[in-house]
Amino acid sequence: MTGVLAAGGAAGMRGHQAVVTGAARGIGAHIARELAAAGAAVTVLDVNDPAGTVEAIRAEGGTAAGHAVDVTDLAAVRAALSGLPALDALVTSAAVYGDTVSLDDLDESEVDHVLGVNVKGTLWTVKAALPLLRRQGGRVVCIGSVAGKVGGVLAGPHYVASKGAVHAMVKWLAKTEAANGIAANGVAPGVVDTEMVAGRGYRPDYCPLGRLARPEEIARVAAFLASPAASYMTGAVVDVNGGYAMG
Repeated sequence: MTGVLAAGGAAGMRGHQAVVTGAARGIGAHIARELAAAGAAVTVLDVNDPAGTVEAIRAEGGTAAGHAVDVTDLAAVRAALSGLPALDALVTSAAVYGDTVSLDDLDESEVDHVLGVNVKGTLWTVKAALPLLRRQGGRVVCIGSVAGKVGGVLAGPHYVASKGAVHAMVKWLAKTEAANGIAANGVAPGVVDTEMVAGRGYRPDYCPLGRLARPEEIARVAAFLASPAASYMTGAVVDVNGGYAMG
């Protein structure tokens, strides 16, 4: 279900422009649909064809456009955003999980791939969006992970490191861009029932709630942080992990 933020309410985003990366499927697709249901016109970016998400939003009465973009390519991200008149909210959700290996077995190409998408891709997307966000202020939400807070559940060291870097970047962005009217927050999901973790050995009893998260449960929190209702929040990384890690 989408639409927990009423378009005409305090969290409404009617008339807002939003961009979501990694939005062809999984958490990113649900975030895009939540923002559209709140009234935003959403630009969907993904290295895979995002047409399915765009069509779903339009079928639900929303406004969306999509671009197949590799977030590790700064010029390509800039080109995808070049037609926007302004930007009110950016959500970075593009990420890869990588191999679940020990540090002893980790090779350079695997490190470059995971840190390239998860860290450089997030940096490049924010860099490309900042000129638009600075025009009238806006909100940035970066999707991190419980792995970046507590060392992970089953993830490899490079994925854990990449998500810790995303959390640190949220705080840097919150400090440096507040003067330009930009707030930055993050979401640290626990294990989410998506293709990314399917078949990797995660069990429902990993957390006190006794199940994996549904992607829409992460999307609702991200959409709130991207909305005007989160007007006094910046620099926070919100836990959504079923109680796996508390405090």
